[in-house]
Amino acid sequence: MFPYVTLALLFALISGAISETNNDILVFTVASHPTDGLSRYLHSAQTYHISPTLLGFGQEWKGGHDIRNHPGGGWKVNLLKEALEPHRHDKTKIVLFTDAYDVIFLDKLDAILNKFKSFDARVLFGSESACWPDVELARQYPEVTEGNRFLNSGLYVGYAPDLWEVLSYDVIQDEDDDQLFFTKAYLDEALRKKVGFKLDHKSALFQNLNGAINEVEVFEVKGKEGPEEYKIRNVMYHTEPLILHGNGPSKVALNQMGNYLANSWNSVEGCVSCKEGHIDLEKKRAGEMPRVFLAVFIEQNTPFLEEQLQKIHAQEYPKKRIDLFVHNTMKYHSTLVKEFLEKHGSEYHSVKDITPEDGTTEWAARDLSLDQCLSKNCDFYFSVDSVAHLDNPHTMRLLIEQNRTVVAPLLVRPGKAWSNFWGALTKDGFYARSNDYMDIVHNEKRLALYLSHNQSNTILKSVLKDRRSIEYMLSAVHS
Repeated sequence: MFPYVTLALLFALISGAISETNNDILVFTVASHPTDGLSRYLHSAQTYHISPTLLGFGQEWKGGHDIRNHPGGGWKVNLLKEALEPHRHDKTKIVLFTDAYDVIFLDKLDAILNKFKSFDARVLFGSESACWPDVELARQYPEVTEGNRFLNSGLYVGYAPDLWEVLSYDVIQDEDDDQLFFTKAYLDEALRKKVGFKLDHKSALFQNLNGAINEVEVFEVKGKEGPEEYKIRNVMYHTEPLILHGNGPSKVALNQMGNYLANSWNSVEGCVSCKEGHIDLEKKRAGEMPRVFLAVFIEQNTPFLEEQLQKIHAQEYPKKRIDLFVHNTMKYHSTLVKEFLEKHGSEYHSVKDITPEDGTTEWAARDLSLDQCLSKNCDFYFSVDSVAHLDNPHTMRLLIEQNRTVVAPLLVRPGKAWSNFWGALTKDGFYARSNDYMDIVHNEKRLALYLSHNQSNTILKSVLKDRRSIEYMLSAVHS
C-alpha cells in the first residue's frame, strides 16, 4: 500500500545526493525498506553532502520482529561486519555507523570526524541515561563523574581495525540484540582498554533523545549569506551534537525537531523538504496512475450535497483508477445518492454503497473503508465528509503529486488560537500543542510533519476510536 509515497522520494534523494565524502571515513546504515524516516535520514545526509551506504536494502528484515520482548537487531552487526571485511586492516580508515529510520545528520563529515578525534578514542559509542536491555548489567558499568553512563548502539564510530575487533568480540545471531552485544563488549575491561573503547558521555557528537528530551533544544544559527539554519544544543552539558538519534519512545520529539533540522525549514524558503520528491502525473498514462480509494461519508443532513457530489465527480482524474465508497446514514439524502450512483457509478473502477437501511455506524464504516482500501491494494486513501467541498477539480491530482504519506488540512478561526492542529502528543497519547503551534496557526510558519508508519496507523486508529470526522485524509495544504 502507498508505494509511491516513500519509494519515489527515497530514490529521488539517493539519485540527487552529492558526495563530498572524506576518503578516510566510511558511513554505513541498515534499512531494509523505504519509510518516511529513511527519506528524512537521506535528506539530512544530502544536505551535508554525506553518502551513506545502505546495507540490507530490499531484503526481508532479519533482525527480529517482537521488538518489545526481544529487541533484536543482530542482523545490523552482521551486515556491517560483512561490509567492513575489506577494510579490517586499514588503520587509516574510520567507519561511522548510524541507525536509519530515526536519525538526522546535523553537520558535514569533516566536523563529525574532527569531533571524534577530539575524544582520543579508537572506538566511540553514544550514551544514554538508562541501562537497556539488561538492567542487571548496570552495576558493571564504569562510574562516570558527569554525563550518561550507559551505552547506546544506534550511533558509533571507530577506526576500522579496532571496530572490527569489537564486532568480532563474539558471535551474534541476526535476531539477537545488538545493544546487548555491544554492551557486553564494552564491559569487557581488557577489550575496552585494548581498542580504546569509549562512550560519548556528554553528547558532544552523538545525541540520543530517549530520556534526554528536556535537555535538548533547537536553536537558530544566522547565516552570513542566505537563510538561517537550525541546530540542536544539549543545555545540560553545553554541547552541540552533530548527529541526532530518536531512540525508543522519543520519536515523536524527533519528528518535531526534524521539521527544522538539516535545512528542512527556514524563514526565507519555508518548508524546503516539502519541495522534494514530488511525482509528475503528467508523464503517466491513465492506466499507470496511482490507485485511489475515495471514501465519502454522509453522517448528517448536509446543505448543498448535490453540489458536493458533483465536485467529487468533476475531479480531473481517471475514474477507472478510483474505487468509490459511499456511506450514507441520512434517509433524506438516499434518493440523491442513489441517482448520483446510477448516473456515474459505472465510470469508477468499483463502487461500494452503504445505505441508511444497512444500519452501519460511522465507526464501522470508516473502519471498513480502510480495510477495503487495503484489500484492493490502493495507493492512496482519500476520505471526504459531506460538509467538505472540493472546489478545485485538480485537488486529487495535486495532492497525489505532493507524494506524502498523509496530507491533511489546517483549519483555523481567523483571529483565534483555535485550529484542528495540535502538533504534539502528551506522554499518555493525548493531543498537546507543539512549541510552534501559534506560529503555524497564524500562518507565520508552514512545514511538513514527518510520520513514521506506526504513527500514521496510530493516528488513524485514534481518529476512528474517537469517532472524530476526518474531513479530508488527503486535502489541500496549499496557500
